[in-house]
Amino acid sequence: MAKVVSSVTIDRPVEAVWEFMTNLSNAPRKDKDVLEARQISPGPFGVGSTAILRYPRQTYSLRVIEYEPSRRFTFEFTSGLLKGTKSSFNFEATDGRTRLTRTDDVRSAGFYRLVGPFVVRRVKKVEESDLANAKRILESGAQS
Repeated sequence: MAKVVSSVTIDRPVEAVWEFMTNLSNAPRKDKDVLEARQISPGPFGVGSTAILRYPRQTYSLRVIEYEPSRRFTFEFTSGLLKGTKSSFNFEATDGRTRLTRTDDVRSAGFYRLVGPFVVRRVKKVEESDLANAKRILESGAQS
C-alpha cells in the first residue's frame, strides 16, 4: 500500500466546498475521465452509502466509511483494480477559505500490484488534477 496526499486552498467557504465535493454529479466535472458517478444505495449520502464511478474501461463500486459534515469524508473502493483503496477528503476552514486535502491509501490488485510505482504516480496526477479542477470551478462561481 502507498499513501498519496495532495492539497489545495480554495477561496470559498468550507460549506460550499463540502457541498460541491459530496455531490456525486460533480465527479465528471472535476475528473474528465469519469463518465458517470451515482449513488446506488437509498437514502441520503453518508456512512454506508454505496456508489459507482464509471470510467471508459472500468467501473468501480465504492462505499462511504467516514462522513463528518464540513470536516471529512472517506470512501473505500469495493471492486475493480483499486479494491481496498481508501480516499479521504479533509476540509479545513481558514479565514473564509477552505484547505482541501485528499489522501489516498492505494492498494492495487492483480497486474497492477506489479506496477505499483506507476499506479501511485497516476493516482497523484489524478488527485492534483481533480483538486485543481474543483478549485477552478468553485472559484469561478460555476459550481451549481
